[in-house]
Amino acid sequence: MRNLFLGAAASAALVLVSAGAAQAQDDGGGFGGAYVGATIGADFGRTHFALLNDPNDTLQKTQDNRTGLSGGGVFGFNLQRGDLVVGIEGDVNNGRADANVDACTAFGGCWTPAHDSFTTHNHVDSGVAGRVRLRLGWVQGRNLFYVAGGYTAQRTTLNLVGDCYNPGAPATPTVYTYSRGKTVQGFNIGAGIERSLGRHWVGRAEYLYDGFGGQTYKGDGAEWADRRVSLSENTLRAGIAYRF
Repeated sequence: MRNLFLGAAASAALVLVSAGAAQAQDDGGGFGGAYVGATIGADFGRTHFALLNDPNDTLQKTQDNRTGLSGGGVFGFNLQRGDLVVGIEGDVNNGRADANVDACTAFGGCWTPAHDSFTTHNHVDSGVAGRVRLRLGWVQGRNLFYVAGGYTAQRTTLNLVGDCYNPGAPATPTVYTYSRGKTVQGFNIGAGIERSLGRHWVGRAEYLYDGFGGQTYKGDGAEWADRRVSLSENTLRAGIAYRF
């Protein structure tokens, strides 16, 4: 599915560039041509955790919502014919939105003075993400109203921190760590508005949804069992771009 979409996007880009090569820019209010810009936004993520084949641990909660800031660059090409605009766009951004849940020994709980107990802190960290989108819009005056959708890839890391408590020394648990990186792949959809600020500059505000579905982070086969993590993200962002 990803290869099919990327092939279609590449073909669309060639068509758009070829068709727009001779397109003249007006003195303002147009949206055709190539552009490059920057964005900043707020990410609102939802993460759902599940332990796979692990009879020894119990999650204290299965879901964590997270919020973080993100910023990055955007580039693309639009073809405008009358009030209709079609385009292809890519962006690369980075943010920090971490999700955290705890898992504890099923028979003992997170801490018990009666015997050794083990608490696992599960952290999913989101990192650099990239999107490729096709856009379709309609111009009204100096505004462009558009919808968009495409493919998203994001680098994530599952970090596990295990605290092993001993009743004889409860204040100083033995700490174990484990980490597994994974590039998750999914889809994005969104909508927004752009405003022509003159011959070259365009401002925008938009909403984006990225869905990655369930992702399996493999354990080490001994102490750490596999984790199944479902990821999704809502983003509100603003940006400015220079149109060539």
